[in-house]
Parts: sequence; C-alpha cells; structure tokens
Amino acid sequence: MTDGRFLLALACLLLLTRTAGLLARRAGQPPTVAELGAGLLLGPSLLGAVAPGVHRFLFGPEVLPALGALAELGLVLYAFGIGRHLAGPAGSDRTAPAVTAVSAASVLLPAAAGAVLALALDGAHAGPRATPVASALFLGCALSITALPVLARILDDEGLTATPAGRVSLAAAAVGDAVAWCLLTAALFAAGSLGTRHLLPAAAGLVAVAVLLRTRPGTASRGADLPLTVAGCALAAAASSSAGLHQLLGALLFGHLFGRRYPAAAGGPALKGLDTVTTAILLPCFFLGFGQRLDLGSAPWDATLLAVLLPVAVLTKTVGCAAAAALAGLPRREWLRVGALMNSRGLTEIVVISLGHQAGLIDRAMLVALTVVALATTAMTAPALRLADRLADRLAGGPQSRTGTGSGSAPATGRESAARR
Repeated sequence: MTDGRFLLALACLLLLTRTAGLLARRAGQPPTVAELGAGLLLGPSLLGAVAPGVHRFLFGPEVLPALGALAELGLVLYAFGIGRHLAGPAGSDRTAPAVTAVSAASVLLPAAAGAVLALALDGAHAGPRATPVASALFLGCALSITALPVLARILDDEGLTATPAGRVSLAAAAVGDAVAWCLLTAALFAAGSLGTRHLLPAAAGLVAVAVLLRTRPGTASRGADLPLTVAGCALAAAASSSAGLHQLLGALLFGHLFGRRYPAAAGGPALKGLDTVTTAILLPCFFLGFGQRLDLGSAPWDATLLAVLLPVAVLTKTVGCAAAAALAGLPRREWLRVGALMNSRGLTEIVVISLGHQAGLIDRAMLVALTVVALATTAMTAPALRLADRLADRLAGGPQSRTGTGSGSAPATGRESAARR
C-alpha cells in the first residue's frame, strides 16, 4: 500500500479512541465502553452512513486486512495478559472463604440462567453450527463473564484495590473467568470445532511452546525477553487454532503457564509495556473490526430478547455475588461493593461473543443483544459502586471511609483518588 491510507486510518482510529477513552474517564466510566463505541461509530453505523466516501477511503478493502492483522495480534496478546492475571494469587487466608463463595456464585447462577434461557429459546437465535448443548454452554459462558482487566482498572481508579471487596472480587473474577473460558471451549467442542485430524499439528505447536517455557525469559531485574515471550504466545495461539479451537484459548493458556512459572517476569516493566501497547494501539483495531461487521442501523434488534437478557445478567451477578459475600462474612459495605463490581463484563465478553458469532453459535440478533449487555453492565459498574457506598452509609447512619469499613471521611470519588496518586 503506497498511498499511506493504512497509516492515515490507523492515526484517525487511535486519535478517536484515545479521545473517547479520556472523556470516559472524566465521566467516571471505564475507557473500554467509549473505545468500543468509537469503533462502532467508525463503521457503517455512523461514518459509513453519513460519509460513505470517507468510510471507503479510510476503511476500504485495501486497508482493513492490515488493520485486521493488528487486531488479531492485539487479541492474542490480550488473551496472554488475561492468562497472566489468572495465574495471580487467589487471595489471603482471611478472604479465601469469600473468594470461594463469590467465585461459585458468579459462575453457577449466571451459567445456569443462561442455559435455561438457551433451552427456552429453542434455537430461535442459534447460529448455523449451534447444537442445543453448545447454545446452553455458550450463553451460560457469556452471562458468567467478569472482565478481569476492566475490573482491575475500576478498582485502581476508585482506590479500592486493597479493600476486602477489591481483593475478593479480583480473585473471584480470576477463578470465574477461568471456568468461563472452559465453558467456551466446551461450547466450541460441542459445536464440532475440534477434529482428530488437527491434533498432530497442535501437538507439535505445544511441544515448541513447552521448549520456550523451559527457556528462562529473563530475571526480575532485566524483565522478560519479549521476542521469546511473544513467539511462545504466537505458537500457543497457532497450536490451538490448528486443533480447531480459537487461537485465543492457546494464548490464554500460555499466559497462565507463563505467569505461574515466572511470576516476577510476568509483572515486570517489559510486559507492562507490552500490555500498554496492546490496549492502547492494537485493541482499537479490534474495536474497529467489530464495528465494521456490526451495522447498528440495519441490525436485527430484538427488544424482547434484550429485555430478558439484561435483567437476568445483572441480577444473577449482583444479587448472587453480594449474597455469597454476605454469607461468607464480609461486612455490609464490602458485600455491596462485591455485587456491584462482579457485574462488569467489559471487553472480555465482547471478545467471547465475537468468537461465538464467528464460530456459528449465535445469530446477529443475539450478537447485538449480548453486545448491549456487555456495554450496559460495564457502564453501570462505577455508578452502582457509588450507590452501594451511599446505601451502606445510610444503613450505618452516616458516611464512612471509601477505603475501609470504619467511620471517617466521606467517600472519595475516583478522580479524587487518582489525584492523590
């Protein structure tokens, strides 16, 4: 490509998503919501409708394949980062009962509700490759997701990472998301994505990954060896793709194994820099690609489906996780916070439902409905968190500290906590 359209398109995309993310932070929202919205607006939903010539010039068939390659790399590295998060500590002994209870509630209740809904729909919104078992597993997986990276960002913005609610929700989200990815794998298997003819190249790729894992990627002082690390991630992704599963599953597993084997390197500055490049530069290309495939103006909206999915998704997460945390002995303020935090689905669910649509498990109407659920539950997390604190203050008879459960100053906003840092 010699006319520079790819570079111009990339620059426009990054500037718009960056601006949208900054505006979202000012509004107290996770940047993911606005960044995905920017990707949708650059597609046929807005730009293609009001300025089709500009849309074809910037994101025509000559440009999209290159941006799609960046999106593919971004998703693989994003899955690698999630895997490293899943390898983190599961919580202290004091919070272990609450982590166990909240993890179970965050998966079992939404997954059971999703399975029941899938059976009740009786294939009404199933894709061409869906079976009843695959549909039940997939919808259960989609509703049980808690976006671990988005949750970690919200906790940091609100200054709640070190609180009991922060520790329990992070650990429970890690356990729950691991189970959810297993449900996704089972759904893809039930849909016939795994064939025996793929096992030999997959095994060869896994052997290469194992060799790379035996090669120490770096010390805690020097950080990770990025070429070897990214090569191992790519090989793991290629191996799972060769097995007929999605490449993200291999990258996720590689990230988990990497984080367990090299915990110091997994949290080092080199990989933190890689995460920054992934989220700030590569993932916007995925948002763009998602927006190009989804025209909200001509999308098959099903109001009844959305009216059922959204309340079920919210109630099974918020009420179920809050009740589990309360039964495990957390103070009122903390279990209210846990219920609000565990409802965030974010980019992880967008990735999962995109995989489900590409694999033929759901139709476009279900894709649109689940996209709205993902955006709505993520957008309501921060307001619900503040509402939980106000409710706890009212029940306790006065304002309490944002970072604890005793009496003290009034709750601080996310911007105040960020300014203090």
